Amino acid sequence: MAKRVMIVDDAEYMREMLGDIIGSYDALSGYELVGVAADGEEAITKYRELVDTGLRPDVVTMDIVMSKMDGITVIKEIRKQDPGAQILAISALDSPDTISRAMKAGATDYITKPFTIHDLMDKIQHVATTATEAEGVEEERLPVRENVISGTVVSSDDGYTVITVQNAAIEAMSNYAVDERVKVHIYPGKIELRTKPDKMGNRLEGTVLEIIPSTPVSQVKLDCGFDLSVDVPSKTLTEMHLAVGDRVYATFSVLSAQITR
Repeated sequence: MAKRVMIVDDAEYMREMLGDIIGSYDALSGYELVGVAADGEEAITKYRELVDTGLRPDVVTMDIVMSKMDGITVIKEIRKQDPGAQILAISALDSPDTISRAMKAGATDYITKPFTIHDLMDKIQHVATTATEAEGVEEERLPVRENVISGTVVSSDDGYTVITVQNAAIEAMSNYAVDERVKVHIYPGKIELRTKPDKMGNRLEGTVLEIIPSTPVSQVKLDCGFDLSVDVPSKTLTEMHLAVGDRVYATFSVLSAQITR
């Protein structure tokens, strides 16, 4: 069944571009554009209408800077209507504060402009997959669980804290003190596998324990000093030629990790 997508953006050219991309993208599962909104108020009304008519979107692409009502407020309102709503925030704003506010409001993922078609569809696929998991549709796949590990705060400056966890350095905004022990919750669905070290972002080094093929997303179990399950697009996994026992690097955003005392 095609995944239903709703577009929210106050720029006409962006609405048309996103619609063309979604409509023509050659994905195995397919995507169907079911709604378009030109501002925040229209987005809230349109989402409710789609739900009422049995066309609840699997993914909502949400512009952040809009007239009448900003995207972060709209995200909150839609999530009030439907706590299970899956929303991809899209914006030219890439500040940590904006991204953090969007995610705290209830966005499932975030992508900054400009972006490639491939990057956009990867994000949409991730959000759509998250929706499917939440509904328990893909029974053949093993459930993805949160992985909780401990770390140590090693530096703190102007609200930005660096926490070491195994082979990773996680940067976050907090008021934690140096040498304080913390718990790190890592969300596997937002982790990207690489076969070579990545100089950017946070990284965990591990060994492939098991590969569970599925379409369009497969699951890879890693040993990074603790159990970690990672969802990877099947096409990408095939291109990586991974096998059990291979050494890999799991890179993730600070937004994929939640730090608690």
